[in-house]
Amino acid sequence: MTADLSSYFKLVVTVALRNEVPVDWLLSRNIPVVTLEGLKAGALKRFVGETRGILIVITGVGPAASEEAALWIATGLRPLFVLNIGTSGIVDGRGLSPGQWIQPESVFDERGDSVRMDLRIPLPHDVDICRVSGLLSVSRPVTENKGTSGYDAVDMEAYYQAKVFLERGIPFHCIKYGSDYTGDHGKEGFNRYLEQLQEEVKGLFGFVDEVERGIRVSVVIPVHNRERTIGRALESVLKQTHRPDEIVVVDDGSTDGTYELLNGYGGVVRLVRLERNMGVSKARNAGINASGAGWIALLDSDDCWMEEKLSGQIAFLRRYPFFEIIQSEEIWFRNGVKVNPCRHHKKPQGWIWKQSLERCLISPSAVFVKRSVLERHGMFREDLPVCEDYDLWLKIARNHPVGLDSRPSVIKYGGHEDQLSTRYPAMDRFRVDTLASLLREEEEGKFIKDIIPVLRKKLNVLLNGYRKRDKTKEAKEADALLAALNGYEDKTGKS
Repeated sequence: MTADLSSYFKLVVTVALRNEVPVDWLLSRNIPVVTLEGLKAGALKRFVGETRGILIVITGVGPAASEEAALWIATGLRPLFVLNIGTSGIVDGRGLSPGQWIQPESVFDERGDSVRMDLRIPLPHDVDICRVSGLLSVSRPVTENKGTSGYDAVDMEAYYQAKVFLERGIPFHCIKYGSDYTGDHGKEGFNRYLEQLQEEVKGLFGFVDEVERGIRVSVVIPVHNRERTIGRALESVLKQTHRPDEIVVVDDGSTDGTYELLNGYGGVVRLVRLERNMGVSKARNAGINASGAGWIALLDSDDCWMEEKLSGQIAFLRRYPFFEIIQSEEIWFRNGVKVNPCRHHKKPQGWIWKQSLERCLISPSAVFVKRSVLERHGMFREDLPVCEDYDLWLKIARNHPVGLDSRPSVIKYGGHEDQLSTRYPAMDRFRVDTLASLLREEEEGKFIKDIIPVLRKKLNVLLNGYRKRDKTKEAKEADALLAALNGYEDKTGKS
């Protein structure tokens, strides 16, 4: 297996039968559809570099075929995520009906063994999905309700695939389309719902056509008293091989020559001026609100881009159009000297929420994000003087996978005296604020369990610092929050 093949297809969609998906429609959108036999025969080699990084695999029906296909995908492709779709039988008497998407919280085999599902969906969609408690994967077709009591739906593959991917640490997701009833109504309307499913799959993959219709980009640059660096940042945008649709610069109440310098660019730049210094969050939000394109590229005023930053990210999105937020790698200079980033700052991709709890793993200057995603998650918190990016990226990464264009396209300059990180000691206090807020709003036990140990660790560090500095009020607040964590553990089990 070549390295290219094992990293090229980031999203694999599995389906048992060929007639459950609109094959010709998918192929016309440059999405390969292959069978397990085709995988074994090396059919994928001709696709690498030529198609989208989405792969549809026809696995075949039943435990043996499902497990074999899952094992091949897991070991040969190592995708970021797998999504299982297709038909399922609806268990009569559960209040469901054919002709709707369902998402099981758990999948079971006939012995009662189960796998808890990851309920996030790794692609943007606007289809209605009904969440149900359990889906039973059977080894042979069900012609009556016997053995299905307590389950909402029945298929012949989800559990067997889920088990393989869980054991290998690959996120597995499942949504099914009800095609018939499992009892006396077994074959009623099946073919009609099968045709309907193909149309529904087109809707599920509508994001592909959206990207192909064009990606309009607004660049947003906030700046405060950066007369020495804003020109470098702005020139790097003007030199892009893919010119943005607009450049919005927000002067956040500068008192040096920044505003006058920006005025010199005339109509090339849309200049927004805040009368007084309101902070980077207010400035970024003002720029986003003043812009008009569907995608936003942020740039800090002390950083700059390489010439192919935007063109590279747009090419990445066309190959992986299911991402709604991506970033690029960076080159760092500190006090004029090129430095290698620390290992713990290595940028991950996919579902990065858990890794991002400890520290911010998305860089504003490297990010390329859909406007609707920013708006859906409230944009940047204006009450946070720092760590506002940590706050927003965590909210987004909770429900959206993050793509990574591994080519460096951003140059970051550190070590200068006006960086915000040098003006606010004990920055973890702002991260604690974010984590506590996320914990209060989180409903799923799995995510609560991930937040608690990170929040406890940061609180203990802060508490020790407060006590050493005799900050009684802050220490008391940290103590109270630590005590409150026990209540969350009682609800979800010890973390």
